[in-house]
Amino acid sequence: WGNSIMSALSRVEYNFDEKYFASASYRTDGSSKLSPENRWGNFWSIAGSWNLAKENFIVNIPSINALRLRSSYGVNGTLPSDNFAWRALVTYGNKYMQRPGGGLGNSPNPNLTWENNYSTNIALEFGLFKNKLFGTVEYYNRDSKDLLQDVPQSMITGFGSSVRNVGQINNKGVEILLGSDIINKQDLKWTLSVNAASLSSKVI
Repeated sequence: WGNSIMSALSRVEYNFDEKYFASASYRTDGSSKLSPENRWGNFWSIAGSWNLAKENFIVNIPSINALRLRSSYGVNGTLPSDNFAWRALVTYGNKYMQRPGGGLGNSPNPNLTWENNYSTNIALEFGLFKNKLFGTVEYYNRDSKDLLQDVPQSMITGFGSSVRNVGQINNKGVEILLGSDIINKQDLKWTLSVNAASLSSKVI
């Protein structure tokens, strides 16, 4: 019963003059939910941002109090929900002619591995007129590969399905957030915001 995971993580960040920011991360994860040959996954990400509000050609524009461009790209992994989908299990609830017996308890897949997600984000953040109007416009794209699915199989095996890595899905769209500090005083702050998003999902 149960499962365990071991992880090693690292991250490096860089900031130059509060204008230019960069970061990178790398991690490796090993999970008992996968076979010894496939249980380790390596995942990484890179990101950067440009604080345009600190630039000389922006800083003297009184109506702009915040303006930032940022982007990122990274890979992460998803594990199967079943703790033992990769290995054969035996159950002893079977009987034959009133005698106790054992049998295979599942349809294992020793080749099961991580589902990988590749994500890209590009966004513009802004604040205008002392934050009387602020918001974010963001584009995102996500490719999910080696999807973890219960795949139907012949019942001659004794089981109707087996967990496998099959298929690829692409999700992309735009998300917009707009808001306003309607009241922003020392003892009272009232902020109102709305957001909208589009999503296009396609089985590749």
